[in-house]
Amino acid sequence: MSIDGRHELDKFAQTLLGAYLIAVAGKTTADSESLARAAADFLDSPRCAELIDQFLKTLVRATARQLEQEHRTDPFCRLLCHPLTELLEKGALSRTLLGNYFSFLHLVLGDAQGEATEQCQAVIDDLAAAQKFTWDAFYEDARAKQILWDVLLRVAQTFKRFEPRRDWFIALMQNRTHAISLGAHSFMPLPRSEEEDMAPFGITEFTLLFGALFRPLMELSPSDQAAFTGQFGASSLVLIGPLVEKLV
Repeated sequence: MSIDGRHELDKFAQTLLGAYLIAVAGKTTADSESLARAAADFLDSPRCAELIDQFLKTLVRATARQLEQEHRTDPFCRLLCHPLTELLEKGALSRTLLGNYFSFLHLVLGDAQGEATEQCQAVIDDLAAAQKFTWDAFYEDARAKQILWDVLLRVAQTFKRFEPRRDWFIALMQNRTHAISLGAHSFMPLPRSEEEDMAPFGITEFTLLFGALFRPLMELSPSDQAAFTGQFGASSLVLIGPLVEKLV
């Protein structure tokens, strides 16, 4: 537990006990000094520390679940995870690494990620209005494909110096987040899980992940290839091929 987290929960406990003492002041025969001493003793007791730790862990787990749910329902995150479905289902890539994957995408895209999310939501809204929405229909929509291609091309452009960038990406994916940001100066520590500690990410996992993202672009249908070329001015074989050749 962080020092800031402990301090905030101590303040919460004091506030809660203070409110309790005020509420019972007129309903008990015990004098106020005795109640105050009992409250102070409880705040300093191992039992209070134990309860605070239990509360913090429960809060952290709930926050982590909420963030995971937000990623699952975020259409942009769904779109960028879709190529990784088979790896995730087979366990070749741990889901605990997805947070770092999303962080990487944000580093590449910056504010453009928000625009891409809005574009994805617009596609979903149109499909829903036509009573045609399913996630598969979303993934196959021409507009969603264009969003995905644009993101992947931006990623590919950052890997022109392949080996240094690959090593940087591996280090980023190996990093384990220890806290959730709750504000500009507020962080909540995350509990470590056994699965997280065991999740590997090295050259093998990098090759699998980037292969899942980029190899499908080498096998686009004629209509998709025409759309890709029209969007970027050259075929995927020309723009993405050099990166795929390095994935060995």
